[in-house]
Order: sequence, then structure tokens, then C-alpha cells
Amino acid sequence: MRIIRNTMTIADMSRFYDEGSLRINREYQRDPGLWPPNARTFFIDTILNEFPFPKITLRQTIDLKTRKSIREIIDGQQRFLTISDFLSDKLVLSKVSKYYQGKNFSALEEENQRSFLSYEVSVDTVIPTTEDEIFEIFRRINSYTLPLNNPEKRHASFQGEFKWFIIELLDLYTPMFEKYAILTNREIARMQDADLLTECSQVLLDDGIVTRSGSKLENNIYKKFDVEFPQKEQLKTQMVETLNFIKNDLSDLCQQKLLTGFLLYSLFSALVYNRWGISNIQEKDVGGLPTIGTYANNIPKAIEIISAMLSAIDRKDDSGRYTELVKASLRTTHSISNRKKRLKHFVKALQTA
Repeated sequence: MRIIRNTMTIADMSRFYDEGSLRINREYQRDPGLWPPNARTFFIDTILNEFPFPKITLRQTIDLKTRKSIREIIDGQQRFLTISDFLSDKLVLSKVSKYYQGKNFSALEEENQRSFLSYEVSVDTVIPTTEDEIFEIFRRINSYTLPLNNPEKRHASFQGEFKWFIIELLDLYTPMFEKYAILTNREIARMQDADLLTECSQVLLDDGIVTRSGSKLENNIYKKFDVEFPQKEQLKTQMVETLNFIKNDLSDLCQQKLLTGFLLYSLFSALVYNRWGISNIQEKDVGGLPTIGTYANNIPKAIEIISAMLSAIDRKDDSGRYTELVKASLRTTHSISNRKKRLKHFVKALQTA
């Protein structure tokens, strides 16, 4: 068996397919049409914005009648059919595409059409000696594939309104998570940024502050708002306003790089409580402090106090002024009990005049 690794432009792939020298081998592929419209749009948008996507694997054989080489797609059917449908104007891009929404291929500017057609697809061309070698390729690929974690599974399973709402927020705030070490690069690569933004959304929705639960995120949010998401615009306004406040007004705090993911969640929750209130949080949960209709009474003072809080947590100083806060930040950080304890301290810091 030989494997030839190279690239092939979309224009060449399309031409080979039209000529019949590139075919889909359905013995290896799932049935076509499994990708929903938003997923297909996101894939085309990936190409239009010149981002990479996983390689396509071809099997090369010889047609003895015509004495010509035949390439069969053995991995990448959904990707290729989506490209083919877009080129033939069967696919109109949905709102998932920020810059090309509502367009088919013919509606693109000529420069974008040329760029799309000249995009180089990474291709492995397999020249096997036996059928078993093909199946062995798939067995080995699957053996070394990293299992999906919960956020990756949710984003693979759902293609509706809420999933794409989170994707939009990722574009805006993942750079902040990376810049201020709120999440590690590995956590971001494994979509923990999507999980964090989903849990922040949960605070503003009916659930409020709860113990972290993958099933609740899936059933109460992703599934519930998969088809219809009437709260989208209000939630987006609140999320953007609050996260921008953290990024801009509390930038001195962020630059200390002491905010981890679970601490950002607590800070976000406290800001939401102060500004609008939280559905399942009462004044008694935060030391008798009411919602005040604004994020903070005195921003410089709040930064000073929260800096001291974060420093105590970073030092694991559970014998000083912030004993309860530090202990609630050292273990079971995603339980509702510890989330409420941290919330109380952040709300108090933000409400200090």
C-alpha cells in the first residue's frame, strides 16, 4: 500500500467529479445529507475565510475498461457534497456566516469565487493492494482519535440557535480568556470556553446559579433553545454588556491574571445580580445585599478589594480575612454551595461605596 500526500484545489476536485474520475464510494460512507444547514454554512464559511479543515482521503484505482485512474472518496463525503452543492447554487448560506449570509456561490464577488475555487484541500490518496487495508486505515484513525468531552459532544450534536449563539460569543471573548489566562490554551482547544459562556448564559436564564451539570446544560439550554430561542437578543445584550464591563472597566483586575474560569463565573454572576438580579438568588444568599441596578458602586474600590480576594485565593490563604471565600475556591468549585459563597463576597466587593 502507498499513500500519496498532496493538495488539490476545489476547482480541480469539482472538475474531476463532473468528469467522473472522482467518485464517492458509499460502501465506506454514511448516507449523504446528515449535516444540517447551519453546519453546512459554517463549513463553507470556513473555506471562504481560508481556515483549514480536516483532510479528505481518496482511494485510487484503475478502470480497466477506460484505462484511466479513478479516485474514490472514502473519507470526506459530507465535506465534498457540501462544497459541490454550494458550487451548484443548491446551498444558500445562513446567518451563521457573518459576511456571506444569504448568498450562494453565484452571488459572491468574483474575487471570492476565485479564492473559493483555488482553495487547496489536503488530500491523502491511498493506493491499496487489498480491501482489508482500507478498513485498517479507518480502524487506526478511530483508535487514535481523542474522545470528545461534554462541550465538544454538545457542539457536535446540536446545530440550532443556541449553539450558534455561543459560537458568536466565542469569536468575541475567547481572545480575552486567552490574553488574561482565564483559560489555558488546552482548555480553549477542548471547548471549555464554550462551556464557560454557556454557564454564564445559564445565570441569566431561568436556571440561575446551579451546580455544574452537563445534562442540565444539554437539556435546559442546548435542547430547549435548539429550534426557537426567543430570549436571544435580550440575552446577547446582557452577556455582551457584562463581559465588556469585565474586559474594559475591570481591565486592571484582568491584567493580574488571577481570574480562572470558575472565578470569572463568580464575578460575572455578581455583576448580573447587582445589575438585574438572578432568578434563584435572594438577598439572604448574599448577606442581605439587594440588587442595585448597576454593576458596581465604586469601580476602583471594587478592583482593590477583588484583587485582595484573588490574591488570597492564589496563595491558598484560608486563615485570613477571606477564609470562607478561599475554602470555597479550593475544592468542589462548581457546587451551588460554593458558588453562592463566592457570589456573596464578589457582590459585597462590587457594592462597596
